[in-house]
Amino acid sequence: MILRKSFFNTSLLTIMIFASCESNNMSDPEIARLIFQAESAFRSGYYNAALSIADSVISRKPDTPDIHFLRGRVLTKLSRLVDAEKAYHVVLSLDNKYQGAWFNVGTNYLRQNKIPQAIYSYFNEMEKHPSAQSMVQIGKGYSDLGKPDSALIAFEKAIRINKDFAPAYMRLSHLKKDAGEINEAIAYAKKGMQIDPDNIDYKYFMGSLLLLNGEPKLSIPFFNEVVDDKPWHYWAHHNLGQALFRVGKKTKSEYYISRAKDLQKGIQEIENWRNLANMNPDQFMLWINLGNSLNAMGRINEARDAFLVGLSIKPMNIAVQNNIANLSLVLGDTVDAVIRYQTILSLDSTIIDVWQNLGVVYASSGRINEARNSWRRALKYEPNNNTIIEYLKTVNE
Repeated sequence: MILRKSFFNTSLLTIMIFASCESNNMSDPEIARLIFQAESAFRSGYYNAALSIADSVISRKPDTPDIHFLRGRVLTKLSRLVDAEKAYHVVLSLDNKYQGAWFNVGTNYLRQNKIPQAIYSYFNEMEKHPSAQSMVQIGKGYSDLGKPDSALIAFEKAIRINKDFAPAYMRLSHLKKDAGEINEAIAYAKKGMQIDPDNIDYKYFMGSLLLLNGEPKLSIPFFNEVVDDKPWHYWAHHNLGQALFRVGKKTKSEYYISRAKDLQKGIQEIENWRNLANMNPDQFMLWINLGNSLNAMGRINEARDAFLVGLSIKPMNIAVQNNIANLSLVLGDTVDAVIRYQTILSLDSTIIDVWQNLGVVYASSGRINEARNSWRRALKYEPNNNTIIEYLKTVNE
């Protein structure tokens, strides 16, 4: 990745993980404050800071399960799954009833395709904290092992625990589809969508069921919503093309089939880099290549996540920090963008485009004086930059 000082180029059911500390029984206000700081750093993508704070807390009070749990979550985010499992087992050694610890161990096993161990972990979670979420994960495990009867029992139990848990209905729908019982699959999918009507993955699956059931006209609106929301979605484009062909709209069909073919190479590239990065989580360039591939496909949130992991490996890398700042800006997170631009400038105050971008963010936020100062700093290094001169005119008028 080359960085010049004058110009920057800028599934049906996701794997679930418990994402909060549960015990909240800390008597030491300073420890509680540090844990809050670590949590905030983690949620903001400052993974090294979160781990550093966590290690500081552990050195002071090693018998605090909350901080080990948070450490496990950070390590999971970094795909350091073996280290994460060790952290979760420390949690369980301190508090064998800690909610989410066994669940997250199970999720990490799923990511490693260790299905029996995942099921065992989820059952351990169920013993202390029965939930529809855990039962759905158990059912998913059984389904992956080719045990549909056991999966069916798990999904039905999940619904008995919580009749409003949409993933349970969608998993049942998937199970029925695999069994060739399409009408039953559609019925379950409808129930799931009634609970979570805005879920774009559910809409794609419903469209697929309708197309499979010989109802292409009914499937088209679902596929249209998916391609509008996820323009990189290969199967939505492909299936929309198939549905349009079946209703006699050949020209539109050809467009979407062609678009799907264009997307196929990018999708495969992403999966290749993702698999390599997950297998080699300490390799900086694998995460950067994954982030670049995701960004090229317009998958901005995922690209930012990949770059954040890369940055945790090389925290002083200006180019990666800039990529993250630019993507934060695209996502509307101007606070994060400003912090990251300022971080870059603290490392190298001569990068013109960062001063320019920082000024644009300030101006869009109504912070005119800060915008003016940023653009003036940029002109200090390139006095004849017409773009920045024009920007300054807008705030000097």
